[in-house]
Amino acid sequence: RYILRESLNAEKHMNNRLLRVLAIRPFLFLFMAEIFSQIAINMMNFILIIVAFQLTDSNTAVSGVVLSFTIPAILFGMYAGSYVDRRNKKTILVFTNLVRVILLIVLAFSHSNIFFLYFLAVLITIATQFFIPAETPIIPVLLERKLLHSANELFGVGIYGSILFAYALSGPVYIFLKDYVFLFLAGLFFIAAIVSLCIRIPKG
Repeated sequence: RYILRESLNAEKHMNNRLLRVLAIRPFLFLFMAEIFSQIAINMMNFILIIVAFQLTDSNTAVSGVVLSFTIPAILFGMYAGSYVDRRNKKTILVFTNLVRVILLIVLAFSHSNIFFLYFLAVLITIATQFFIPAETPIIPVLLERKLLHSANELFGVGIYGSILFAYALSGPVYIFLKDYVFLFLAGLFFIAAIVSLCIRIPKG
């Protein structure tokens, strides 16, 4: 009974910490931006693989899509981190989401050419490399030190949960929306841009 009671108390304490973190509105907006962005980018990755295979009926073409995700991440990942360090993080969050909105709108009306699809996938992946390192440094600015552990745990759960959610829904959403799916993904990135814009970062 003692072990069960302590376990329940620890769980209740953790839940209270998580609620305290989410009650801080700037962090909540940051968390929402992460969730919408992660769902959109992971759904896009999965759906582009489907679209590439439908266009070409070729496994090689599918490999090209995967390379268009991975190569820019390798080439631009380190540079993006150093660039973001010297820039306004909130501005980068908003700008990179809006860039991905525009690129997905273009993709919605011009995804019948496999090479153009590769090109846009590369550009979206490059924009994502700048979004990722802009998020994490904001967290300590928004929260007290004692809440950082809970915030990082929440971010971790949110990232992996949104990835699982995105891959589970990608197939059904694509079947339902068909050619409009890229506009739907653009909408998710637009929501991420709006909530990023709502983040109020303390000065100093």
